[in-house]
Amino acid sequence: MRMTKASPCLPALLALSTSLRSARTAEGLGLRRLAHKLGVPAQALSLWETGKRAPAIEDVAHVLGFLRVSPEEYDRIMRLRRQLENPISIETLDAGSTSQRRALEELAVRTFEWAPQVVPEQLQTPHYIQAIAQGHAAGPDDLDQVVFEHQVRQLDQGWTGHRIVLVGAAALAPAIDPQLQAFRAAANVPGLVVKIVPPSVAKAIDPFTIYEGQGKVFTVALRHQDNIIFVSEPDAVQGYRSTFKALERGSVTCADFRFP
Repeated sequence: MRMTKASPCLPALLALSTSLRSARTAEGLGLRRLAHKLGVPAQALSLWETGKRAPAIEDVAHVLGFLRVSPEEYDRIMRLRRQLENPISIETLDAGSTSQRRALEELAVRTFEWAPQVVPEQLQTPHYIQAIAQGHAAGPDDLDQVVFEHQVRQLDQGWTGHRIVLVGAAALAPAIDPQLQAFRAAANVPGLVVKIVPPSVAKAIDPFTIYEGQGKVFTVALRHQDNIIFVSEPDAVQGYRSTFKALERGSVTCADFRFP
């Protein structure tokens, strides 16, 4: 067994630790019992499962082999381990493989999101969803199904920690009034702040999300059409934090916003 160090800010490490713990509990094994069967110290296994220490790649393979996880799960978890050495990692959005983002969402103390063109999914109203679907030429029979599937995803996501969401005014266009009403109602949601960034302030800045973990450790998530890029390099993270602060300074509350 060989222990390796890795920064706890890496989303791949958070997802890896969660995956190892889930694989063990799925087999009904306690931590000490599994450690004994693997021939590793229980403390080492605990550090792996809490994301405080990264296991060597051969140790991950040993754990997964003993637990007899499925080939698909084996490949997914091993891919997470291989990403640990890089401060930039990429996760595809196919087959619901957003384990890194899910880990960040669950463990974040604070989250800062910039949404210039589309309202974040958790905040979209049924009217907004229908307007987007109609814009993609969805038929009347499909609209109810689209809204239902969206609401199911909303229930699954929820909020954790403190979250500030800056929404570009352009993102409201599909359904301005219902969406603004929903934003104003969101003022009563504990830990959630939603503000609007007027067109005069919103520059050509792509969407991004900053996750702050324990100990002021930050990771930036950049979502593209088919994947999410996670950045933990300090200088790059600081650049996104400064950009978010500039956007926030120019934002207005939902109650004060008036569409041009």
